[in-house]
Amino acid sequence: MITGASDLAQYMALRSANGQTSAKFEAAAATVAEGKIQNLRASLQADFKPLNAIQNTLSRLAAYSGVSTQAAFFVDQQQSALDMISDLSTGLAQDLVAAHEAEATGTLDTISEGARSAFTQAVSTLNYAAGGRYLFSGANVTDAPLPAGEDMLATLEVEIAGMSHADAASHIHAFFTDDAGGYAAAYTGASDDRIAFTIAPGQTVRSDVTALSPDLRQSLAAMATGALVSNADQAVTAGADLLSGAQAIADTRGTLGIVQERIETVQTRNGATATAMELRLAELTTPDMYEAATELENYEMALERLYLVTSRVSAMNFAEFM
Repeated sequence: MITGASDLAQYMALRSANGQTSAKFEAAAATVAEGKIQNLRASLQADFKPLNAIQNTLSRLAAYSGVSTQAAFFVDQQQSALDMISDLSTGLAQDLVAAHEAEATGTLDTISEGARSAFTQAVSTLNYAAGGRYLFSGANVTDAPLPAGEDMLATLEVEIAGMSHADAASHIHAFFTDDAGGYAAAYTGASDDRIAFTIAPGQTVRSDVTALSPDLRQSLAAMATGALVSNADQAVTAGADLLSGAQAIADTRGTLGIVQERIETVQTRNGATATAMELRLAELTTPDMYEAATELENYEMALERLYLVTSRVSAMNFAEFM
C-alpha cells in the first residue's frame, strides 16, 4: 500500500511508465494483427515522398487498367460483329452465285428473301451497342450509325421502281458506295473522328472501323442487290461482290487483331509495373513479422514486470493495473 510521499512518487512514475509501455504494446499488437506498420512517420523518418510516388503510380495504373479493359472489350465486340457479318456474307454468297440454278427451279425468290434477311441482320449488327457504346459510329458512340435495315430497303425499292435490272443494281451499288449517296447521307456516326483509348502514358489505341468502311458498304450493297433485284445475272454478280467483301472484312479483322495485340501487350506491361509497385509499397508499409512478434513479446514482458513492481506499491490486481 502507498503510505508516504516517496511511495506516491514511485507509484506515479510507474503509472506513467505503464501508460507509455501499454501504448507501445497496443501498437505492436495492432501491427501483428493487421500486418501493417502503425507509425509510418517514424518508419519512413517523416519522408513520405517515396510512398506518395508509389501510391500515385498505382492510382494512374489503375486508371489505365480500366481504360485498357474498356478498349479490349470494345474491339472484341467489333471483332464478334464483323465475324457475324462475314458469316452472313459467305452464306448468302453461296446462294447468290448459284442463282441461275435457282432461277431454273423457280426458287430465286427464296434467295431474295434470304438476302433481305441477311441485310437486315447485318444492319442490326452494325447498329449494336456494347457497354453503352455503339460499335460502328466512330467517336460518336452515343448514336446508332444507321437507320433500320428495312427502312433502307424501302427507300431503295421506291428509288429503283421502273428501272431495268442492270440499272437497279447499278443504282443500289452507288447508293451504298458513293460518298454522295443515300447510305453516306443516312450515316449518323462520326465521319472523321474515331474512338480512341489512352491505355498508358503516350500510348493510345483506336479502331478505324465504322459503318462507312468500304468493305462493309460493299457487302451491304451486294446483300441489298440480292434482296431487291430478282435477276439471276445480277444475283451472281452480287454473290461475287459478297465474296470479295468477305475477304476485305477478313483483312479488317486482321488489322483489329493488331490493335488487340497492342492492348494486351500494354496490359501485360502495366500489370508488371503495378506488381512491382505493390511489392515496393509492401516493403514500405509491411513490418518484418518476426521482429514485430518479438517486439510484442518484449512489451508484454515489460508490462508484466511493471505490474509486479506496481502491485507491491499499490496492492492492485492485474486487471486494475491494465
